Amino acid sequence: MIKNNLLYILVIAIFFTGCEITPDEFEVKQGSADFSKTLFIGNSLTAGFRDGELYRSGQMESFPAIIGQQLVDAELMTHFTQPLMPDDQGFGGRRVLGYSANCNGDVGLAPVPTSAAANLAASSANIADQGPFQNLGVPGAMVQHLLFAGYGTSDGNAYFARFASDPTITILEEAMVQDPTFIVTWIGNNDVLGYATSGGANPAKPITDAATFAGALDLVVQTLSANGAKGVLCNIPDVAATPYFTTVPGYALVLNAAQATQLNAAYSNYNQGATAMGLDEMSFSAGPNPFVITDNSAEYAALGNIRQLKQGELVLLTVPQDSLTCYGMGSASPIPDKYVLTETELTAIDDAVTSFNSSVDQVAEAHNWAVVDMNGFFNMISETGLRIAGQDLSTTFVTGGLFGLDGIHLTGQGNAVVANKIIETINTSYGAKLPKAIVNEYTGVIFP
Repeated sequence: MIKNNLLYILVIAIFFTGCEITPDEFEVKQGSADFSKTLFIGNSLTAGFRDGELYRSGQMESFPAIIGQQLVDAELMTHFTQPLMPDDQGFGGRRVLGYSANCNGDVGLAPVPTSAAANLAASSANIADQGPFQNLGVPGAMVQHLLFAGYGTSDGNAYFARFASDPTITILEEAMVQDPTFIVTWIGNNDVLGYATSGGANPAKPITDAATFAGALDLVVQTLSANGAKGVLCNIPDVAATPYFTTVPGYALVLNAAQATQLNAAYSNYNQGATAMGLDEMSFSAGPNPFVITDNSAEYAALGNIRQLKQGELVLLTVPQDSLTCYGMGSASPIPDKYVLTETELTAIDDAVTSFNSSVDQVAEAHNWAVVDMNGFFNMISETGLRIAGQDLSTTFVTGGLFGLDGIHLTGQGNAVVANKIIETINTSYGAKLPKAIVNEYTGVIFP
């Protein structure tokens, strides 16, 4: 069995220091918007989901909580409420940084399940009597779920069921009974994210049809603005640019000369067939090599549906690291399709995000709302990073500070950056002057 000298996620704590900063003094200006009843609608990103779970301290640093506090401090809103979980365990999926050993015995810091037990009864208990809530973010929600009666039942969505005022009410209706004056909406990520996180391999998680997405989004914003409410729509970043998809390098099959020779011999029959079909052969040499992956397309059926990874294709964060390191996955046997995004799947994702964001622009224009360009914003961050008050922030997993331990959702600092981007758009679009948050006051990844 070939043992590959591959990536094992080891994390080194980086401690930042910086001077205390205070916001520039300026006179708050409301502009043409009314923020007295501001609501936030969306999915897990809006809810404050973090590190694989919705938990209380993460919710306290959600971007709605950050913006809400800015509005309260500016005396443009009297209070801000959200359906807080009872503790920091949620439904039990939270991950923390802890020490663990890989199959070679190497010990390092890596995301591990929290050792604290979840109180499922408390987390599941309905808390509608503590509402109404201004943060209506529901983990797992897609655009059409905002319109789905029954989404708050036990068979619907457990996160919505715990704060829905009636099991049959929709998320949109939950918003409208509050007669909102301003709405921040960030929805649509899950309409493509489920497909992406399953490696495009789960038929139960397809990309939402473009017409369905556009129609549902238009109905949502039309309803929300019916009584004259204004708002902003956040568009969808490139989901495949998050650490969940960019942390494991695709060319990390590191071999010595003997191992390369052994693999070339093992795949000689494959290469004969590939040559006859006009497809690329597998080739291995000393040093870094692309992984062997599963490709279930018809093109590779006669070759056992396997090939080497192509430049630009992605390996998911969930790929079993020990299987790569010690047990021949990615070399002697292919990485399963559910852990890889091929060029065909990435094209489908890119096309969907482009289409969805076009719909966001059209719907916003039709209803006189502003658009927060999260797509362009996160593209910029992934390319250049951010430097705020002497602290470098980036999309790098764990040490970048912006993304939590699930590789998709934001830390408190990441949410503060998002909150400030939304405030910036509101100020520009509505002639307002709202104070921004101090990013360094919020937490990044928490080290033990």
